[in-house]
Amino acid sequence: MSRLVVLPTSRAGWGLLLAFMAVIAAGIWPVIGWVNRAVLFLGLPLLVVWSYLVIVACVAVMLVANRLIERREDEHD
Repeated sequence: MSRLVVLPTSRAGWGLLLAFMAVIAAGIWPVIGWVNRAVLFLGLPLLVVWSYLVIVACVAVMLVANRLIERREDEHD
């Protein structure tokens, strides 16, 4: 019988899960409401800067996850 939810089995897996959840939390409405102000940062509205940071954080977490998966596959070969 297959499971609907698969949980991580290592510390690195749990860390990545928490990192993904933090990126998701950074992009939802309550957090967006906190940074949605009429403030300019380097000539850009704060909301735009926050959006760029969320995108960069998402890419960084996915990059780390892919590196971790590649390393684990190399260890099992």
